Amino acid sequence: MSKLNLKDLKKRLESERTLLIEKLKGNDLSIDDSETPDPVDLAVRNYSKNVMLAVSENESRQLTEVDEALLRLEDDEYGNCQNCEKPINPKRLAAIPWARYCLDCQELVEQGLLDEE
Repeated sequence: MSKLNLKDLKKRLESERTLLIEKLKGNDLSIDDSETPDPVDLAVRNYSKNVMLAVSENESRQLTEVDEALLRLEDDEYGNCQNCEKPINPKRLAAIPWARYCLDCQELVEQGLLDEE
């Protein structure tokens, strides 16, 4: 992978990291129970809170993956599959710069045949 591509990918990863941090800061999961809400309102609030919590968990997991990709860049390990160690297709990295696995190994992860590290 050329240095120019790595610089571009690093900028994209850093930009994604900043965006995820801002999103996580903006998630307010508190519920104001100062007045006794109607049961339907309470159910809607709880549902909304659960949805926001799930979104926060996904964003937190993606932030971890972005941070790990940045570390791999620093350690000159970026761009190789963490399972088979073969190069990850540059088109895949362009689409998902934090990708840890090549397509074949990613399929194994999704099928539950390969444990994520």
